[in-house]
Amino acid sequence: MKKIILLLAILIPFAVNAENVASLEGLEEPVWKDFAPVAYIDVKEPKGLAKFNDVLAYWYKRRVEFDNGIEKCRAIEKNEEKISCYQDLKVKQYQKNSDYNARIEAMERARMNPQVMQDPTTNMYPVGGLINNFSKFQPNEFN
Repeated sequence: MKKIILLLAILIPFAVNAENVASLEGLEEPVWKDFAPVAYIDVKEPKGLAKFNDVLAYWYKRRVEFDNGIEKCRAIEKNEEKISCYQDLKVKQYQKNSDYNARIEAMERARMNPQVMQDPTTNMYPVGGLINNFSKFQPNEFN
């Protein structure tokens, strides 16, 4: 009888601990380096001339929003809700990355393939007539 009680006393804490471990399984906190380019992992607030760097300012703003999201998720008590919060944060960051990449690709395509200019004969003034009129008023002209 003592052996059974001793065995139960040893096994019950492990069983309770196993449930807690199972509930914490999906509880991996997102990390900023998984979403940011290598150059912007340790991004700091732009100061001085760096304030005019739009890319640096964009990644700093994203970093601040990410850190605020992590703090909100950490404040949640229930593990299921915390896991859901982390998943939502990951989805939002992946969506922002795909939007950012699409914008960069569009700018690159526009830079590589400039728009074709319109036919100059359709929107220009009749230059020949103006040149002929202009030549009548040239100084040093012998009559």
